[in-house]
Order: sequence, then structure tokens, then C-alpha cells
Amino acid sequence: MDTLDRVVKPKTKRAKRFLEKREPKLNENIKNAMLIKGGNANATVTQVLKDVYALKKPYGVLYKKKNITRPFEDQTSLEFFSKKSDCSLFMFGSHNKKRPNNLVIGRMYDHHVLDMIELGIENFVSLKDIKNSKCPEGTKPMLIFAGDDFDVTEDYRRLKSLLIDFFRGPTVSNIRLAGLEYVLHFTALNGKIYFRSYPKKKKNISHDTFGTTYGRIHMQKQDLSKLQTRKMKGLKKRPAERITEDQEKKSKRVKKN
Repeated sequence: MDTLDRVVKPKTKRAKRFLEKREPKLNENIKNAMLIKGGNANATVTQVLKDVYALKKPYGVLYKKKNITRPFEDQTSLEFFSKKSDCSLFMFGSHNKKRPNNLVIGRMYDHHVLDMIELGIENFVSLKDIKNSKCPEGTKPMLIFAGDDFDVTEDYRRLKSLLIDFFRGPTVSNIRLAGLEYVLHFTALNGKIYFRSYPKKKKNISHDTFGTTYGRIHMQKQDLSKLQTRKMKGLKKRPAERITEDQEKKSKRVKKN
């Protein structure tokens, strides 16, 4: 038997759990995404990867070091990182004169590149520049696709399928509309894709300079004269005090008469 065909049994419990997680399952695990920046990534590309990672957490892996690779010429590095981090989705960012602010989004199958699409970044606004409250980690977003190209053009349909795989998050059986907190909106218009995010705004909440959160509650006007307070033993009058009060009241009545 060849050495590659041998079944190597794990020697530790940790290795056994690691292999069990990667075994084939009836219901697939949530797809993790790895975000990699190329050797010449600029500040814009780096911030885009950080923002996408914030949307994907905790189902994402952000590689902070630069990796010199070209996905369309050699996929060896991507497949290596895919197997290392157990990710079936990837986003690669780079920048050069021919392809400025470049993004490559793709999918893996069995840790091999299945398909990928190249996109360019224009008019980028970071999440940190938006004053609205940020979405909590692990929130499942609602995805909206606007534009006929997503249903008519083959390239756009493939891009739509890839974006759904990338951002859909965990699979759920029921949806509660009151719990909707985040919306990702994709618009196809004039050969461009407009990507916007909308977090649910929390009303009557403010923050001070130290980061403390304050909430305001609106209530109807109350009649404080009818408010029942708890009687404490320490506030009760002693018998001697009651006698003196009664004597004072009697003396006042006598004077009036």
C-alpha cells in the first residue's frame, strides 16, 4: 500500500475532534471565509477587507500579513490557506496601476478553487465613517438584489450566487421580522454594482464622551399624590411623640374656642 493511501489515526483527543469537524456531514457547516491581502495592497483595499471581516465575524479569518500571489495565475497559495483555515470562501485584495483597488471573490470545493470573480472598488466609504450603531457580531443579514441584470445576464447571476454564499450566514428555519437588524443591498446599474449596508437604528439611545450608553424611556404623566410608597419602621413615630402631638392639637383647639 502506498503511503498516501494509508489512514492515519489521530494520536490525541484534540486531533480527533479536529478531524471529526472536517468529516462529511448530512447538514453542511456554516461556510467560513478567508480575507487575504496581496503584496501591494493599499489602505483602501486593507480597510475593505477589515469591513467585510466585521460583517462576516465570527465566520471569517482575516490574514493581516501580505501574500504575494495572483489568483488567476496560481491558486496554490489560496488552496493552502483554505485547507489550513478550513474556509470554502475567499476574498483577495490587491492594488496596481492596471487593476487599482482590485478584489477577487471566489468559492472552494474540497479546498480547490471552484470559481471566482474579479471586481474593482470605487467611491468606498468605510463602516467606521458611518455614525449609526454597528451591527452585533454573528447577526444574520437580509440580502436584497435590485436590477434586472441579476436575473438576465449570466455573469451577474453567477455573481449573485457567489454573494449569497458569501454573506448569507447560518441557515435558519424561522425568521422574526422584529429581530431584523441588518440589511445588505446590492444594485446592478449601468455595468456597476452598488453595495450598501443598513443597520437598524436604535431610538432614544445616546453616548457620552466616555462611551457610556444612556437610554431614554417615555412614560405617561403620573399623579405622584396617589403613589404608594413602602412604609419603613424607622420612619414610624414613637408613642411619646404621638402623645405630644395630640396634646398640641388639643391646645390649639382650646385656643380657637
